[in-house]
Amino acid sequence: MGVRQTISGFRKFGLRFVIGALFLILPVQAHAGVFGVGVTAKGGTTGLGGDLTVPLVSNWLNLRAGYNFGELRPSITEAGIKYKADVHFESIPILLDFHPFHGMFRITGGVFYNKNEMDLSSTVNASDVGLGLGVGTATLNANVSWSKEWAPYLGIGIGNAADDNTLDLPVAIGFSLDIGAFYQGSPNVGLTDSSGLVPLSDLLAEQAQLEDDLSGFKFYPVLTLGIHIRF
Repeated sequence: MGVRQTISGFRKFGLRFVIGALFLILPVQAHAGVFGVGVTAKGGTTGLGGDLTVPLVSNWLNLRAGYNFGELRPSITEAGIKYKADVHFESIPILLDFHPFHGMFRITGGVFYNKNEMDLSSTVNASDVGLGLGVGTATLNANVSWSKEWAPYLGIGIGNAADDNTLDLPVAIGFSLDIGAFYQGSPNVGLTDSSGLVPLSDLLAEQAQLEDDLSGFKFYPVLTLGIHIRF
């Protein structure tokens, strides 16, 4: 219940952040005489989400902020144990898009406020996986988070939601692509045995093994596709 309330609260914060950014940026944009705010709906490795794009220097430099969310429930095998995973996507990107050729190609840098996390669960015969118990069934649960709450991002992409009109329509509609990665740091794993049958030393060893196996995801890949409209 607590996890769900936390996720719900973060989602509300994300939506309020994007709406607040819109009301803060629009007066600056109007004062500068720059017109064209882009809204993007997208999906990919960060989940489902949306971006708000505002030009800082028309067709050259844009500010982009957004919100991503979603869930996946794959099965994964780590350290010889098959876990059911519940992956929660929650992040807020705050990015600068640089268009060096005044076109659709962009180089992007910034940060992701990263609340991605993963819950793992497995019910196993302890003797089969070397958990120090000759007989009995162990029930393992783990929560995985990442050490970098503010994760630096670097990538490239195609699309300019604030300026381009890919389809040459009365209302500017176009497509976007982002390819990059953000550095989310080392995994933090909390492993418990609700059955109480696994010796603490073996439980800690399994937790360390999980952290080692997941350490290859310090850089999280970002690949998203989107469609945008400019107002």
